[in-house]
Amino acid sequence: MSCVDAKTIVEGTDFEKKHTPLIECKDVVKAGELFEVKIHSAGVDHPMDDNHFIQFIEVKMGDITLVRVDLTQYVKPDVVLYLKAPSEEHKGYEMKLSAYMYCNLHGIWKYEKEIKIE
Repeated sequence: MSCVDAKTIVEGTDFEKKHTPLIECKDVVKAGELFEVKIHSAGVDHPMDDNHFIQFIEVKMGDITLVRVDLTQYVKPDVVLYLKAPSEEHKGYEMKLSAYMYCNLHGIWKYEKEIKIE
């Protein structure tokens, strides 16, 4: 598994960018709030051909799997979710969202984002 940092998103190769699942969402959310999360490749579209495609995108909060979207070569690997932030007891904490993107030829790639709960 390759865990990619923000530097790779900006300076990485096209190979790295098309396999990295970028997470787009607010940096700060209110406890209990529904917020939008977009997952897609980091700036370079991944090919979606019969023999080379993204098979799934998975999103976790900490160790908890929130969703897994299985894909075929006929679907663009972009996902929009509406997640509910943890409850009032978690105010002041940060939660870690992790996105995983699995390419049938090049394996699994991971990106993480910290989100503050207020």
